[in-house]
Amino acid sequence: MVSSAAGLLSAGQHWTSHDTWLLAVVGISIAVVVVLISWLKIHAFLALTVGALTVSLLAGQSAQKAIVSFTTGLGRITGSVGVLIVLGAILGRMLADSGGIEQVVNSLTRMVRPQRLPWAVTLVAALIGLPMFFEVGFVMLMPLVLQLARQLHYPVLRVGMPVVAGLATVHALVPPHPGPLIAIQAVHAPIGLTMLYGLLVAVPCAIVAGPLFTAYVWPRVPARVPDSATAAFTTGTHHPHDTAGTDSGPGHAEGTAGHRMPSLPATLGTILLPIVLMTLKAVFDSIPMSHGTLYAVVEFLGTPMIALLITVFVSLITFGYALGFSRRHVQASLARSFAPVAGVFVIVGAGGGYSQALQDTGVDQAVTQAAGRLHIPLLLLAWLIAAVMRTIVGSGTIATITAAGIVGPLSHGLAPTQASLLALALGSGAAFAGHVNDAAFWMAKEYFGTSVGGTLRTWTVAHTLLSLTSLACLLLLRTVV
Repeated sequence: MVSSAAGLLSAGQHWTSHDTWLLAVVGISIAVVVVLISWLKIHAFLALTVGALTVSLLAGQSAQKAIVSFTTGLGRITGSVGVLIVLGAILGRMLADSGGIEQVVNSLTRMVRPQRLPWAVTLVAALIGLPMFFEVGFVMLMPLVLQLARQLHYPVLRVGMPVVAGLATVHALVPPHPGPLIAIQAVHAPIGLTMLYGLLVAVPCAIVAGPLFTAYVWPRVPARVPDSATAAFTTGTHHPHDTAGTDSGPGHAEGTAGHRMPSLPATLGTILLPIVLMTLKAVFDSIPMSHGTLYAVVEFLGTPMIALLITVFVSLITFGYALGFSRRHVQASLARSFAPVAGVFVIVGAGGGYSQALQDTGVDQAVTQAAGRLHIPLLLLAWLIAAVMRTIVGSGTIATITAAGIVGPLSHGLAPTQASLLALALGSGAAFAGHVNDAAFWMAKEYFGTSVGGTLRTWTVAHTLLSLTSLACLLLLRTVV
């Protein structure tokens, strides 16, 4: 079992000036990406494309080879990860348009006392966040959070920060979110096993960054729900169940007034179905048994694409037809699923091209030797690179893509367990220290009505706690599995 970069070095390898130059190429390409995104405000797709070409050309490859490397990597990552991102987006949209989010929030908050509300909201956010991208889940949950804070006279941070923790935890550690999927693809980790470990690590992370941290921070940071936000939620809120007479685009040409929300069991069952199928496959893979018909069926159903595809079709019933929605309404919800993930899709594709350029130029071997000479465990190296990139660039997805491109080639020969932990380390590092260069940072500032300093003390510290807690859990798991 290989668990450190040093273990990947052969006895005959020696450091050369070319290796030094390749490390410099990595630094230059990262600087190019950072400058384009942070200073020139160029879209991440273009920045990663230029970064990939920079790597290839500075490493001495021809222009034609540089283009082939980029397009090959782009096609590979979009072919394997892109379809999962799209299916996850469809599931999230069906959940939102059916009123499933409100059902989960209302049901769980009714079951707990006000003192336990932060714990309940953390669970709600984690469940909602399983099929939904962080930014989408955040925007959709915030109206409910702010209404809850106002109606119960509850401090907004005390109910809002657990939502941030729940969403951020599953976004960083649990497939089918883009970051974990990219990491799994890069290090060749089994998705079912990674999901199991991710869920296991997510529990203490959500608790530490959610209810525990919230209990400490909310009395110490001034926060006020902005009047503009509450006005929007009380007088002009678009709600999936009161759209009669409202023309808000093609998805709402038909009113949905009078339709009921999905039941809590149906909502939870649909959300958890892909998790159950993929987990069942992981369990079967880990148990020595004859590969009969049952094994083949479970292997097929638990394949990530098939599990999500089945769940999407189930959601058409549980979040659509069973509630009385027409085929036209369901079709409109499906059509609205794709636009919000277009940006993520192209960024992930460009990240695949960047990763391929790093591999084709031999940068991975130079990084292996450098890390081996410093005796940095591979898991910690992955976390450090992702954390540095997150701090510089601000995007967790871009941080994962960049770190995976550097660390992924070093994972050959790892046991499945170690590969899964390495994939989670990339996601863990990419959650580190979100601050002013993160667009979601400013969303939180506006929704919670905090100052920049207050947002740093809440949003940034919560993400840092999430990252460090998950790293500690991964290091502990590495010693026992």
